[in-house]
Amino acid sequence: MSALLWNLVLALLWGAVQDDMSLGTLAIGFVLGLVLLAFISPQPGPSPYARKWLDILKLLGLFVREVITTNWRLALEIATPGIKSRPAIYAFETEARTELEVTLLLLIINFTPGSLGLEISEDGKVLYIHNMFTTTREAFIRNMRENVERPLLRVLR
Repeated sequence: MSALLWNLVLALLWGAVQDDMSLGTLAIGFVLGLVLLAFISPQPGPSPYARKWLDILKLLGLFVREVITTNWRLALEIATPGIKSRPAIYAFETEARTELEVTLLLLIINFTPGSLGLEISEDGKVLYIHNMFTTTREAFIRNMRENVERPLLRVLR
């Protein structure tokens, strides 16, 4: 049986023990099941299933942090006199291989205020991205790789 199915069974058991099948109780049961399954592993350290969930949480945290910081920068840009942003279009060579990976990468980029995916090259390896708040091309590429692309690819692969 897969780890996800075990986790769902543990969540349902938690709901049955609590005599409450509400979404909140099942969510708590799911988290408790995840913690339990993380420690029940034949290999040392967290199980691959738990690692995948940790990667998902890390990606979600990075995305929320990026949205909050760019919203703040965008609000300051609008509220203060003068132009401090340095908008530019960058060619970003992606490590994403499948259409799903490229699509999800562009969705995350587009949901982040101040950035917009403009185009994908014919071979799907280069993304053209408009960004408002990057000082250099190297800083933009490094930020995209470390905070968006690699965490996303860890979740998907």
